[in-house]
This record gives sequence, structure tokens and C-alpha cells, in this order.
Amino acid sequence: MSRADDRFEIQDVLFRYARAVDRLDHDAIAACYFDDAVDVHGAYTGDAAGLVEDIRTRHRTIDSSQHFISNVLVEFTGQDSADVESYCLCFLRQKPAGPGGEQELAVIRCRYVDRFERRDGSWGIADRVVVFDESRVVPVVDRLNPDWVASRRDGTDPVYSRGSRGGA
Repeated sequence: MSRADDRFEIQDVLFRYARAVDRLDHDAIAACYFDDAVDVHGAYTGDAAGLVEDIRTRHRTIDSSQHFISNVLVEFTGQDSADVESYCLCFLRQKPAGPGGEQELAVIRCRYVDRFERRDGSWGIADRVVVFDESRVVPVVDRLNPDWVASRRDGTDPVYSRGSRGGA
């Protein structure tokens, strides 16, 4: 395997993490980490299992989530280890207090400062510190046309049924 392949595998873990959080796929979140990994994530510090529970709790009030990962820099520190920095832009929309109520959108700029390791042939997060640059909240009026396909934060999202329409 080449270092380019290793970089792609590491980036894939980062992208799978973003999708897992946005779709609230708790098993997929945990799969990005090694069981003994430590994550310093805002008010939460602990292992991957605890992070999943923290996300499960914090995201109960969030009806839309998008994490955009970019500027991924990988510095290999050994054959099976790498220091990785990536930028993350998060959009987290709060559920309205009542039907038709106002909503707020949290826009968060942060970086993931990670140590990745390859264990048993697979790359995963061994240590993460989320470094926050900005968090702001803005009011939002959702003008999404109700006839459009809307994202869902569970296994019914269209990403999980790609082949259901037939064709390529």
C-alpha cells in the first residue's frame, strides 16, 4: 500500500465521521474511532463510546446537521501513525420550540487535530482535540419547498437507499 492510499483511507474516515454525525448513525460514529481513543470535543472529554452518547444527547434538539471537512493535512509519524489536521465547518439547526416556531442555526468553525493509527490493517482515530475558532447563532427561516426530498437524520435518508430508483 502506498502513502497516497493511506491518505485516502484517512480522509475516508473523516468523511464517514461527518456523514455519521449528520445522519445520527451512532454505530458509524464509533467505527471511526478505536475503542481506547480519547476525544476532547467541547464540553465532552472521554472515549468514543461516551462521545456517541454525548452526540446522542446533544443532537436531540437538532433537526438538521451538516459537517464539511476540508484542508486535510496528513503528516506520517511512523509506518502506522499520522498526525492529521482538518478544518470543519458545521451547520446545526435547532428544532423549533413549537410547530411553525422560530429556529436558530449554529454555525461553527473548528479544526480536528487528530492522531490516526493503523491497527489490524485499518486506519482510525486514536486521539482527537476539536479546536474551536468561532461559534455563532443566527435566526433562520426555512423556505425549503415541501415537495423537495428533504434530508433525514436516520437510516431513511436517501443516501442509505441509493439503488432503490433503479438505473445507474
